[in-house]
Amino acid sequence: MTIAMRIGTLAAALALAVVALVALGTAEASNLNEQVSGNFIDTSFDTNGDGLQANFWSGAARGNGNPSYEGVVEVAFGETGLCEEGEIEGTAVAYSIVRRYSNGDLLFSELIDGSLCFNPGTRLARLDINAEITGGTGSHSGASGTYSASYTIRGLIADVEQAIVHGAFYGSTSG
Repeated sequence: MTIAMRIGTLAAALALAVVALVALGTAEASNLNEQVSGNFIDTSFDTNGDGLQANFWSGAARGNGNPSYEGVVEVAFGETGLCEEGEIEGTAVAYSIVRRYSNGDLLFSELIDGSLCFNPGTRLARLDINAEITGGTGSHSGASGTYSASYTIRGLIADVEQAIVHGAFYGSTSG
């Protein structure tokens, strides 16, 4: 796999992970409106057996409780028809995040669908995600709902020999 593909995979994974959302209340997600940022790096596991590693990401959100979060995201590369000419395309195949609030409550979410467009010339990727809130603890127990996230991802360090990527992301979540 080329470094560009690895950066795209990592960026996508990270971005997906960053797909910060926050559900308020115990039954449904409240209106989400967050700005998120964080970083990501490859992991040592492959969630779908395609030979590409998933990415571990961590970050924080501003808005709806200002949670910190951690998660795993993986992208499979292939044509989506959603990218500009010359960009590397991919589909999100795995995504799960855990949001942690200052009181210790957790909020969980998983992937519905998502796409990645990566420009190898600029090392910038665009990640669009749709996710589902799948519950939580404390005040988020029984939480549900959906949200959309849009991220910009930047590959910062890429090891061409090992196809390892580290990068940063920022974006917004709404739902």
